[in-house]
Amino acid sequence: MSHHTKTKEFETLFDAYSDVIYRLCLYKTSSEDVAHDLTQETFLRLWKTVSVGTPLEKPKSYIYQITRNLIVDHYASKGRKELSLDALREDGFDPKSEYASADINTDASLLRNAIETLDEEFRDVIYLKFVEGYKVKEIATMLDITENLASVRISRGKKKLSEHFESNP
Repeated sequence: MSHHTKTKEFETLFDAYSDVIYRLCLYKTSSEDVAHDLTQETFLRLWKTVSVGTPLEKPKSYIYQITRNLIVDHYASKGRKELSLDALREDGFDPKSEYASADINTDASLLRNAIETLDEEFRDVIYLKFVEGYKVKEIATMLDITENLASVRISRGKKKLSEHFESNP
């Protein structure tokens, strides 16, 4: 594989996934600076893989796994194992669209709060499905799980979210 081909492959992957990876890092860390750093590190590691000619059978899954590992490492280095909503709020995390109404921001905040109450296996699929808008097949690929398992986790996660909202009106 020529250098030009490797560069083109990397650029294509960067263009396709850099925004979603940044948003995921921002969501998980609540810090724009940390999200930027983790996104850069994700794509630096991707470049190292692509530049030596290693074939990527599932690039989406590979990129997402790098990111998840970096997020885990970030919290391990800080001595924090769980991301808490209170910590997010204390750090000022409240991303808002300049066009969004107060009701939408309140709803988004309630949804974020509810998602944070879920176990991690449900948190990731719910985030990818309802915040990022991925299809079940794409989520399964990114998480390297079967489509059936992704569907089951989405279904169970939605049920847990419903229960959360019923018990916290």
